[in-house]
Amino acid sequence: MTRLEQTIGYRFKNKNLLLAALTHPSYQNEKEINVLVENFQRLEFLGDSILDFFIARKLYALFPEANEGLLSRLRSILVSKKFLAKIARTIQLRPALRLGERERKLPSALREKILADAFEALVAAIYFDRGQKTVERFLLKCFKPYFNPKKLFQFDPNPKSTLQEYTQKKFGILPNYQSKYEKKRERFKVRVSIKRKMKAEGVGRTKQEAESQAAAALLKKLKIRQVVSF
Repeated sequence: MTRLEQTIGYRFKNKNLLLAALTHPSYQNEKEINVLVENFQRLEFLGDSILDFFIARKLYALFPEANEGLLSRLRSILVSKKFLAKIARTIQLRPALRLGERERKLPSALREKILADAFEALVAAIYFDRGQKTVERFLLKCFKPYFNPKKLFQFDPNPKSTLQEYTQKKFGILPNYQSKYEKKRERFKVRVSIKRKMKAEGVGRTKQEAESQAAAALLKKLKIRQVVSF
């Protein structure tokens, strides 16, 4: 806990709040901890709401010309489990978590969910320990590098939807996807294009995965060309 406090630059007055935020229910059950000691489930519930409000308010202020659709898309990226897990790894939250043995061996996707949930719990713990201003300073420190549409869309959990929204708004058409299954490599290869000019490719074990990779690659090209607009 001390190392985590040093990393985030914040010391808790009430260490039990931090302990609760770091304790997964599996650890509590496995170690037969006193039931009066909280795990992070209740804190996660509140932390989710605190985070959602903070992100929505920040985006609203930062992008005054953005419409509701773009604001919602940016928010969905910032509060996604994948993105929160990235932030959690940045502040080295994982080594401080108290997990049951089975949870330590879970696939990476499930571990990401635990990391994201624990981050939300940590947010609520800071709020209870020091109040709203302190938790907002902490969140700003964590998220400030990513309040940029070009950077954010790199983490978009649904790049196909984002690309579709953009092409419909900009050109009044849908992206064109062409797929081919490479039997020797046991994978799909997909090319996506807009007006036959803007193109990108993606590969994956499923057609859906390859389309998603292609859409993400094309979004990256489009951002370089300054086409993300409000």
